[in-house]
Amino acid sequence: NDRGLIVTCNEGNKANLSIVAIDEGGTPRLDYIPSIYFPIDAEILSIQGDYTLHQVYIYDRLTKSIYRDSNFSIGLSRENQWTTLHRGLSKDYVKLAVDWISHNIYWTDPQYKWIVVQSLLGNDTSMYRVLIHDNLDGPHALALDPFQALLFWSDIGNFAKIEVSSLSGSERKNLISSNLLHPYSIAADCASQQLYFIDFGQQSLETVSYEGKDRKVVLKKTFNYFFDVAVFKDYLYVTDLFYDKLHFFNKTDGKELQKSLSKNGVTYFGVTVFHPDAPTAPVKAHCVSYGCEHICVTKVGSATCLCKDGYILNQDMKTCSLSSEFFHRGLVFSNKSSICIVDIRAMTHFSYDPKCVLKINNTKYMALDTDDRYIFLANNTAIYSARVDDFHLHRMTELSGTISGLAWDGYDRILYWTENSTGRVWRLSSESETAQVFMEGLENPRDILILPHERLLYWISDRNGSTIESSSMDRSNHQVVLNSADLVNPRSLNYDPQTKRIYFLSNSSVGRNYIRSCHLNGSGLVTFVSTNKHLENLEIYKGHLLVTAKDDLGTLIMSYSIDLWRLTTSGIFENAGNITAIKVFDENFRQNETGPCFALNGDCEQICISQGKSRICECTFGFRLSTNGKTCTSDPIKDNFMLVIDYTHNYIYQINLTDQKVQGISVQGNFPRNGLTYSPVSGQVIWGTDDSEISMMYLNGTGKKLVPLPTMDNDNITPIRFAVDYSTGNIYYTGFSGDYFFKFESFIGIISPDGKHRILITGLDHPHGLVIYPSKGLLFYTNNGYNSHLGQANMDGSLSAVLINVEHTWPTDLTVDYKSDYLYWTTYWGDGVEYCKLDGTNYNTLTTFQDTLLNGIAVFEDYLFISTDGHSNNIIQLKMSNPNETVAFASYGELGTIGFIAIYSSEVQNRTTFCSVNNGGCSTFCFPIPSGGICGCEDGVDLKEGSKTVCSN
Repeated sequence: NDRGLIVTCNEGNKANLSIVAIDEGGTPRLDYIPSIYFPIDAEILSIQGDYTLHQVYIYDRLTKSIYRDSNFSIGLSRENQWTTLHRGLSKDYVKLAVDWISHNIYWTDPQYKWIVVQSLLGNDTSMYRVLIHDNLDGPHALALDPFQALLFWSDIGNFAKIEVSSLSGSERKNLISSNLLHPYSIAADCASQQLYFIDFGQQSLETVSYEGKDRKVVLKKTFNYFFDVAVFKDYLYVTDLFYDKLHFFNKTDGKELQKSLSKNGVTYFGVTVFHPDAPTAPVKAHCVSYGCEHICVTKVGSATCLCKDGYILNQDMKTCSLSSEFFHRGLVFSNKSSICIVDIRAMTHFSYDPKCVLKINNTKYMALDTDDRYIFLANNTAIYSARVDDFHLHRMTELSGTISGLAWDGYDRILYWTENSTGRVWRLSSESETAQVFMEGLENPRDILILPHERLLYWISDRNGSTIESSSMDRSNHQVVLNSADLVNPRSLNYDPQTKRIYFLSNSSVGRNYIRSCHLNGSGLVTFVSTNKHLENLEIYKGHLLVTAKDDLGTLIMSYSIDLWRLTTSGIFENAGNITAIKVFDENFRQNETGPCFALNGDCEQICISQGKSRICECTFGFRLSTNGKTCTSDPIKDNFMLVIDYTHNYIYQINLTDQKVQGISVQGNFPRNGLTYSPVSGQVIWGTDDSEISMMYLNGTGKKLVPLPTMDNDNITPIRFAVDYSTGNIYYTGFSGDYFFKFESFIGIISPDGKHRILITGLDHPHGLVIYPSKGLLFYTNNGYNSHLGQANMDGSLSAVLINVEHTWPTDLTVDYKSDYLYWTTYWGDGVEYCKLDGTNYNTLTTFQDTLLNGIAVFEDYLFISTDGHSNNIIQLKMSNPNETVAFASYGELGTIGFIAIYSSEVQNRTTFCSVNNGGCSTFCFPIPSGGICGCEDGVDLKEGSKTVCSN
């Protein structure tokens, strides 16, 4: 039935499409997998198909292009004929999506930070439109549902999110904006109206409804690199770059429905389902008769027309006319005799031909006013302006000296320039066109840079070597930012508002030249790129440095990613001559303009979402927005709750053990890396860090304090696990001094509520789990290492002994059931749970888990709760009387990797001990022991002579 999966692969240096036939239920046939080899070297990262047109579309990262095969069939064995559909995409993780009803292809472009739609009807490759370009940081994943006329995409920036809009880009809204890291791929299940997405940062495969509700983890797998996902019937088809496999998962529970596909030396990238069952329901193709001249997109019950880039809709809302503003985005550059323009996509693909639009000799500097669409030019004698739409040249002013830099202040609408021969900075208002001296007495100023929103200007001064200097726009605070000792022939200053750094070029006389960068105050100077090319000009656009350099064949243009610190593309325009200046013109982009969320996170405590020129504040999972619309709060649970550490998102969460509702606790730094607990005596959450201290905070996130731990032989102490004696408030913990790999001492210690400290047990290998039984005066711990065992001692540290030797399983975390007097612990080597009575008898294995790392364990009523790493469910709830009876607990997709867990219930630990009343009469520590109680002092202090309760001063 011509139904199958198409998987893009790299086998050695060859790219191919592997064809996997599937039946009507989605079950793959793996006994015969033909391949179609791509005719050139390629890295095909994304693939989609249009079954009704019998076409397949691929994105190749190496050529930065989308290709089309116009006569594709799963069962047809032939050499496929590929034609170029679109060229000039970025060399990044571009994703494709196809509307097979109105026959349009969509794609994301992380470098250009936009989403594009192009018609698949006909062969006119100019029939595309930049659909969404504002408030995008890094669009990646992409999917659509043509029945509901919805477009879904992920945006990976300061706050990763998944958004949704109509297929025309309107009605845009956030779907998920909390607890995402790197959502790289999305698949839309049109039948169930569910999204399935891969979050690489959380190593998870998740699902959520089209409305953004009921987010759940389908599969969480440690050490994976899930790359792409497709959905059909009950199957999720997932490529995995870590294991070089194609997985076949059940979309409900994440279980493998069939053994994964792998082949030695083959890496699987993109995957799509090509099948005659789409569309799966009768649907009217409104675009067939709607009459759009350029691009027709589906909307529910109808259609809407779009025009290709450079055109606008006429009043009939169907036909298109050329916009009077014909130039929307591109490179503008000068050579010795002309001003030329070229398509913006030439930044990544040099096959686009420049068009020279204005004759002017010896242009040395350029500046742009994108608001009013003007370009400013300076040669040896004068400064000119020209409107980008007609390039009619207008002389603005004569020069009194030798111009050495030109910059536009879009905030005050003033043009500035430097003259190195006169030592002056001049300015000219665009309205009056009267030039005025702004600053003078400078030494050979050049390469002026204006930061309009910061109200700063920078320039290079050549005196006794070169310096970079700055001043406020009111001419105050003139200072040297970088002195000559740090600089070698700097030139071409520029500024990136996203990183808040200045970038400049530096050409040395010994053959190595550099792109360098520093903070606004000159600190943090780094060398970004080293090259043997002589560097000429620098421009910044959407997180990329555009650099020109001299080359034997002309001017070499290179594009570098600021985030990745690497060259993304380079090339030479034929017949462009030697480029003397270059700028990027984009009517929808302001280089030095930042969004409403850029400064101070938009005054939002947690998440700031840009909406045009305004913003809204949102809260992450477990919090709600306060009435002020800026800060976030939660509603602490007072009893019967679980505390969990979310390592992925750096939050502590409370989970109600009754209804599984979640409340967040913002730790405000000092995030817990090991264990945590709750003290009902102080009402505080207690946790440890790697900084030789213990943190305490109330459940509502207030009252945070740090309790420093003493050093041991000048080495810091790292606490691992905690237990609180409810009868005294004393905090017991396992820990070590030194670092994890070179531990110098491992021990069990205690801290009093007022911060006094005492070491109870020493000489351990690696103590980990810890529980106490105050009513019996006992403590229990796990010890890993050469002598792995479950240990027992009195709560004052006396009579420490091995309870059970468990060297073959390596015990980790530990809990106690106070009702049955049983101990339960997780094992590292056994991937399971073991148990025994308090006296060490009846030792046995309760259950095991396959390929699952168990992080934490706790008990409540008749159940064990186990936090996992590498399991579909972060937390497993297991009935102790029937360990095969397991269910997922709090299976929220918003939860990341859960480390240690702790449970508090007022009914669990008996608070009545020898120490319950007046701290047992002890001045410092009161230790419950089997025979009653005993007093003790902090380290270095003894009981007073003749006293059993009072410590010496």
